[in-house]
Amino acid sequence: MDNAFYNGILRMDWGLGNPNKTAALIAILMVTVWSLDYVKKYGFWLALTCFAGLGICLMYTISRGGLAAAFAGLSILAVWQPWPWERSKVVAMGISIWIILGFSLYLNTQDRYLQGTDDLSILNRLEIWKKAPQMMVDAPGGWGWGNSGKAYVEWYQPVDRSEDYRTLVNSHLTWLVEFGWPVRFLYLFAWGVMVLLCWPSKENRWWSIPLGIWATFFVAAIFSSVAESPWLWIVPILSLLPVLFSRWIKKTWPRPLLWSLPVAVSCLILLIFWILGQGKSNIHDASDIVTFGNGTPTDIVLLNEKTMGKIFGHAIRRVLAKASSVPSVEVVGTADHLPDLKGKKLILGGQIQEIPKVAALIHSAFQIVLLNPDFFPQQLNLSPDEAKNTEIVFGEFSQSPALHAWDQVGTVKRIDGTGDFLPNWADILLEGSQPRP
Repeated sequence: MDNAFYNGILRMDWGLGNPNKTAALIAILMVTVWSLDYVKKYGFWLALTCFAGLGICLMYTISRGGLAAAFAGLSILAVWQPWPWERSKVVAMGISIWIILGFSLYLNTQDRYLQGTDDLSILNRLEIWKKAPQMMVDAPGGWGWGNSGKAYVEWYQPVDRSEDYRTLVNSHLTWLVEFGWPVRFLYLFAWGVMVLLCWPSKENRWWSIPLGIWATFFVAAIFSSVAESPWLWIVPILSLLPVLFSRWIKKTWPRPLLWSLPVAVSCLILLIFWILGQGKSNIHDASDIVTFGNGTPTDIVLLNEKTMGKIFGHAIRRVLAKASSVPSVEVVGTADHLPDLKGKKLILGGQIQEIPKVAALIHSAFQIVLLNPDFFPQQLNLSPDEAKNTEIVFGEFSQSPALHAWDQVGTVKRIDGTGDFLPNWADILLEGSQPRP
């Protein structure tokens, strides 16, 4: 559970594993209960009672995103409510709001709600979010499902930071970064269609309930990656069904011209993202291949986290930031994505699953650097000349079973004080051998 306590107070969690997800659900329910107001006689008072109880629960989650989401959804209901209300209802509503605020004061959580941009939680989010346009432009086809947080940490996080992220702490930006431009458009278009379908009218004021629910969900997903929880989609989807049924029965579908609005807004948003992401990066991603630098890559790195670490991107960027002449480095995750190695330096090591594929390509490389290889020389079929052009590096305490075999092939360079993980492996990128003509 993330941030389960605040100032010694256990943040409410209804089994969703994260108080922010719980807050999003509570906020959605705070809007949903006002559908009871359309029930005759006691509907308003039942809705108000549920609203106050849920509001108290929301205070116990201590989630600013949940509070903002509830405010957004309830504001839509307020705009579309027929006025004026009965005085007794206005007074009762005011009392319920003060009760909710009173619990916040009782819990002494108002400081968190009122914290400004000096709060690390906010600062970290802003630092991540401002990189999202750049990440979208750098990876036109997307960084891949579930890879947004890792991509940010490796290639965009300041190298003096070490926080680990699974997502971009924002459901919308997470998915926009993970998928390519066509899916990005479809995602934004779907939200636009949702607004268009649920937009209320004087004859259908109750449509403000589904619209408020979807708005609440949307805002909650801005402040955290809450939309990944399938449970949070249930109420919004169910709220849409009566709207669709009502439109179908009454044949009141949006006019054809109105359907162009979601298209135009989606294109405009993507254009803004594209403009914001221009000219700020030398990172390029395409299908499990990341290129750092511009021009034709001269150094190819076949990743192995055991040898190169989980934040290998930090190591590459930290070293190349010191270089006066920066090589273009291509980082590949598997041997399937290795390019033509002619005239290039190949850096690999540890255990390689696709030895035959590597062996078939490696002979054209200008230089080969092996870091703690966990495989034997015979598996690469290196000729004597190729063996001479191969740099072999082992940590002093490496547990590789092939260490003795590589000692027989050529000179092995030992790195003092290291084992299977070589913290300074990226220094090899600056040992600038020039490509073969």
